Amino acid sequence: MMSNKNRNIAITGAFSALIIVMMLTGLGYIRINPQVAYTILQVPVILATILGGLVPGLLTGFVFGLSSLIKSAVMPLSLLDPYFLNPLCSIVPRLIIPVVTWLVFTGLKKIPHVPQIVAGILAAVVGSLTNTICVFASLCLVYFGEIAPIVENAVAQFPSLANVAYIAILLMFAPAALVEGGISGVITGLVLTALGAAKHGKAKLNAETDGE
Repeated sequence: MMSNKNRNIAITGAFSALIIVMMLTGLGYIRINPQVAYTILQVPVILATILGGLVPGLLTGFVFGLSSLIKSAVMPLSLLDPYFLNPLCSIVPRLIIPVVTWLVFTGLKKIPHVPQIVAGILAAVVGSLTNTICVFASLCLVYFGEIAPIVENAVAQFPSLANVAYIAILLMFAPAALVEGGISGVITGLVLTALGAAKHGKAKLNAETDGE
């Protein structure tokens, strides 16, 4: 039987590799238009945290952040990508994802009668929202003066938003939070369901074998 240490190493390696592949192939991004692309690269980080714990989550979160920094340098997808060359915007927010995900997941599991799959889905949604909110906050704190005009130009077709930079930025990130959070919850639910079915099937097979 695989030890917890080896299992966590395998989880970290597998999900880190998945992040790199999704980044290189573009499968980790949902392009809305030439200026806006949503990401689902937080999903491997969330799954690594739920399946392996906080340490695998932090390690995969670092890989996510590093991949975001590298992508911004060599294959930018949006007007905001140059700002992710700063680790405060690309790496630090991604390290907060596993912390929040782990706290929510372990906290919900301690509540009686809360199924693990429900705890996992809710933790995934909150973890994904954490990614969007922390990235949004870091960009505003570090580069608000530079980003505000870019976002205002992107929503220039809405005159009522003129010169309201905070609202413009919020409207840009709010749909991303909803889309990314929903996708994260669905994928996590499917993975946990599949793992639960596989575990149940294996246990049933072992029981039948022992009965022969």
